[in-house]
Amino acid sequence: MKVLLLGGTRDALTIANQLLALNESGEVPVDLIYSVAGLLRKPSLNCSIHQGGFSQFADAATVPGKQSQHGLRYFLQQQAIDCVIDATHPYAVNISHSASEVCESLHLPLLVYCRPPWQATKEDQWIGVSLWAHAKQAMGPFQRPFVTIGRSALDELDSIPAHQFWIIRSAIAPHEEQARYRIYQAIGPFSEEQELALMQANQVDVVVCKNSGGTAVDGKLKAARRLRIPVIMLNRPVTDMHYGNRYCQPRDLISAVVNNYKRTQT
Repeated sequence: MKVLLLGGTRDALTIANQLLALNESGEVPVDLIYSVAGLLRKPSLNCSIHQGGFSQFADAATVPGKQSQHGLRYFLQQQAIDCVIDATHPYAVNISHSASEVCESLHLPLLVYCRPPWQATKEDQWIGVSLWAHAKQAMGPFQRPFVTIGRSALDELDSIPAHQFWIIRSAIAPHEEQARYRIYQAIGPFSEEQELALMQANQVDVVVCKNSGGTAVDGKLKAARRLRIPVIMLNRPVTDMHYGNRYCQPRDLISAVVNNYKRTQT
């Protein structure tokens, strides 16, 4: 059973290791390919690793904007993939959309891991927004926001309001400090104590983040709660993807892989 796992998250690594364990035990013969976009460090897994996305496999005649879908279709067919697992980040909507469209057209099983979102407690001060533009507006009253939303913030460095100093954390930018911002290059997980120390050292008065869910990067929420500072929460994008089976727990997804394999053997 040849499986393509679209990864890049801690949950994806958990799922990958469980699939490899199935193969080692002989319960399900899994030939796993783990795919990561290439912005993050290469994972240490005993399987094939594909880096760099799928647009590289699209031919020159591909319609602009469809390179990822066409490249993924080519890859799935060339590699004779039997099943696709989407365990990408909740905000990686482009690759998830491509996977849904391509798998449906090829009648390939698609299993989607949907990491549960964070939920505010009565002690939290969340300001929910739907777009980065709305987040910037909500940041207006604050002076030292801690921004952890990825590349979007890096595109706004020339337009930081005069009264603000941004503390930015990103996986792809070098540690850097200028008159209006400071950038920390880092990849989680981050503990509550680490986040607390960073916020206190930088006199952070608001946290700006995506509702990623999980436990790898929720330390900043706990630290904000302890410091009693608000959080501007960028809500998850609304999508119209309908193809594929969805699971909120890795173990349920793994059970589905086992069941799907057993059905093919009867």
